[in-house]
Amino acid sequence: MQHSSRTDPLFVAVESDSITRADVAGLIAGRLAAVRVPGLLAAARCHAITAALANAPMDRYDESRVFPVVAKFGPAINDHRDAGDLREDYWDAARAAEKSWSTLGLADAPRELCLAAFRAAWPDVAAGRRQRRDMHVGIVREINAGLQVHFDDAVREYAGRLLDSDVVAQLAFNIYIRVPPAGGETVLWRRRWQPNDEDLRIPGGYGFHESVAADAQSLTLRPTLGEGFLFDPRHYHTVRPATDGRRISIGCFVGLTDDGRLALWS
Repeated sequence: MQHSSRTDPLFVAVESDSITRADVAGLIAGRLAAVRVPGLLAAARCHAITAALANAPMDRYDESRVFPVVAKFGPAINDHRDAGDLREDYWDAARAAEKSWSTLGLADAPRELCLAAFRAAWPDVAAGRRQRRDMHVGIVREINAGLQVHFDDAVREYAGRLLDSDVVAQLAFNIYIRVPPAGGETVLWRRRWQPNDEDLRIPGGYGFHESVAADAQSLTLRPTLGEGFLFDPRHYHTVRPATDGRRISIGCFVGLTDDGRLALWS
């Protein structure tokens, strides 16, 4: 519940025909909350990818930490994080995912779909590099039962630095390839982590009780098929449960690095 009639006019979601440099800059500068690109991926391509995934070896996030259950295809850095560092088994999982995807008979890998969305917006876009190796880009996630309220911030989550270049701003990107007829909304709050928030962390989980953002301005956005969605994940956010049907996306993180590049990772 919002307890103030005052709202931040800059905390808004805008629609765009494609992701532009102004969109990326606006999110990083805090002039926008989210950018939506309806129809970024044609419905026929969404259906083809979803059908092919029926034959893909989906696994799950670490269920001791991520609950409700989230199915995924491809590695997520946070399942391979240990004491603020990225374990070596991340690279094994990345190679296995890329090999499995190559057997599905699809024209584009998740990496290419994600990179292609930003090429017209920024002069230098590539997979992030860690220890001179390309990070995996593009994770498929099926989020039907919702997510805990959480934020994502590689600067806080990794003790040194995640990439070879310093990340000075972080965005999150998704393309929705299947959407439920009801539910599955993304909720963003105009609030970032503060030290006392740790008192509201869910025991054993990665997220927080929703009261952490109870007094903050929020946006609730329903995904549409083929939509591209870009936002700053350092704001608290969540996904509401799908009332019926499945909610599947392909996504990645997007970092602006200290050398002015956009670096992508998953």
